[in-house]
Amino acid sequence: MVSWSDGSDSSEHTREYMSSDSDDGTIKVPASTEDSDFEGPETDMYVLCHGHGKAAERRVAFEGIHTGRRFLCCAEKEGKNCGIVEWIDPSWPNTLENALSKLWSMYEQTKIDRTEECLMHSFAIHDLTQEKKKLQAAYEKLVEDVNALMDAHEQRAVIQRKDAETTKLQEKYDTVKNIAVAQAIVIRNMKLKLAEERKNLQIHIDELKKTVEESNVKLEGIKAIING
Repeated sequence: MVSWSDGSDSSEHTREYMSSDSDDGTIKVPASTEDSDFEGPETDMYVLCHGHGKAAERRVAFEGIHTGRRFLCCAEKEGKNCGIVEWIDPSWPNTLENALSKLWSMYEQTKIDRTEECLMHSFAIHDLTQEKKKLQAAYEKLVEDVNALMDAHEQRAVIQRKDAETTKLQEKYDTVKNIAVAQAIVIRNMKLKLAEERKNLQIHIDELKKTVEESNVKLEGIKAIING
């Protein structure tokens, strides 16, 4: 145990030492709160830590049943400390200690409840995040499907326009084809009629030739008679 020396009568204060509560010898000093009336190194009583050669530090406890009690502790910030030098204030009455114990229990339970509440909120946020991701994925899929549907509709409209144009071209082709067929029929009929008229004309020509020949024969006979 580390020895301490001070320049005053220690019987005026409640001297308590703490043993090491860890494997490396570091002693846990009670939690404290800031108090401008009792802070900094203790210079009035000259309480020194022989192990570190530093003046003890003034603190006000803020932990459990010791809440509000002033004490001196080792001022070493790093490494092994020497535990509590001594309590300046005596222990609180049992009723106050019980009240402080209950208050700290309520505080700890509140911390636990808040931790659990934060955890539940975290789970809820996680669930909402996952639901948001699902909704986002569903929305993106819906947008993709709508775009695909619009593309299909546009392609169908293009095909319908092409079909309409093809139908019109087919109608025009059929019309031209029918006209060509009609013209071919007319030409064929005209050829047949022309051939028939040509045949009739040839018959008429042959008849005229025959008449001319007969007339020539008759003329030669008349000439013979006249000359004879």
